[in-house]
Amino acid sequence: MRVGFLSSQNYLDKNTFSGTLYYMHRSLASRDLQLINLGNPRKVSYWHKLVKPIQLIDSFLGFKSSDQNEQLNRFIINVQRQLNETPCDLLFCPVASAEVSLIDTSIPIIFLSDATPKLINNDYYKIYRNREEFELGEKHEFAVLSKSHKLVYSSEWAAKSAISDYQADPEKVEIIPFGANLDDIPSVDQLFSKCNASRCRLLFIGKDWQRKGGNIAFETLMSLLNMGIDAELVMLGCIPPDDIKHERLKVIPFLNKNNPKQREELNQLFLQSHFLMFPTRADCSPIVICEANAFGLPVITTDVGGIPTIIKDGKNGYMLPLSASSDQYASVIANNFGDRAVYEQLVKSSREEYDQSLNWDTWAERIHRVMISMFN
Repeated sequence: MRVGFLSSQNYLDKNTFSGTLYYMHRSLASRDLQLINLGNPRKVSYWHKLVKPIQLIDSFLGFKSSDQNEQLNRFIINVQRQLNETPCDLLFCPVASAEVSLIDTSIPIIFLSDATPKLINNDYYKIYRNREEFELGEKHEFAVLSKSHKLVYSSEWAAKSAISDYQADPEKVEIIPFGANLDDIPSVDQLFSKCNASRCRLLFIGKDWQRKGGNIAFETLMSLLNMGIDAELVMLGCIPPDDIKHERLKVIPFLNKNNPKQREELNQLFLQSHFLMFPTRADCSPIVICEANAFGLPVITTDVGGIPTIIKDGKNGYMLPLSASSDQYASVIANNFGDRAVYEQLVKSSREEYDQSLNWDTWAERIHRVMISMFN
């Protein structure tokens, strides 16, 4: 099977969308198919890696460029030429609604996304600068959902919006969760040394303080300390407001996952922490949950967006309502951390959820089955 990988983004660069397109491409390349690179993807040089900071974008639909139209037109012309020279049996098009809506082809198309324009047209994401941009996004969305033969979404939340808001054919829709953007997965026996610790270590990761619920994460630390629980919090990827200070709070403004030394520092944070505090206000399909579970790290998060597809309460974490207070978060943490047997089981089942579902090999296997079914 000759599968064209179609995206105007550089999917051979781990920096693009935190590496998600890169890991999709790599995992599909390991299947029994011939993957054809469409567009002009390029591997990033060593020196480019040193000077280019990691790009943290949570939703695939947020790509912006001042000369986007010109770039897109050049991309379409190039891909049309490639398809004439290198025939494909089908096209796999992750988060490429604009590209697919403009491509002229009769080749079967699989379109993939983590959201729809309507779901991210709010003050948290600030994706669309004006009404015209949003309407163009909707136009592309209607076109790609009509044109595609299969629609793959990372969550039920996104799939339901495609069906109800954009009249997608339910028969076309598949729901397949994303994996963890990791190269080195710890062995299972590495996960349990933290279970002996008496101090509860919380980890918060997020660039957008308001959307990711940074204030709730900090207040949860305060609630735990007020309950008499020995706890600490590491906040990674952000600079908290000036009034957010405490001796049990450590702030790490940035770690580059592509720098081996800093990647190892992040790995150790995942291994040594007891809970990932993720009280996000709005999210699509956060990869960080999959990454945390790979390290046996349960996630305490909110019941919003695509998260209910990823989190199974009591197995790889807990979801609280958007209105939950820091005392409620602290209570869930205390109940699970206070009993070592209970906590060890939570570590074990968090890793099992990663092994069984939240990894790119499983994702690629399921996508490959969808591809095969299109020709049977």
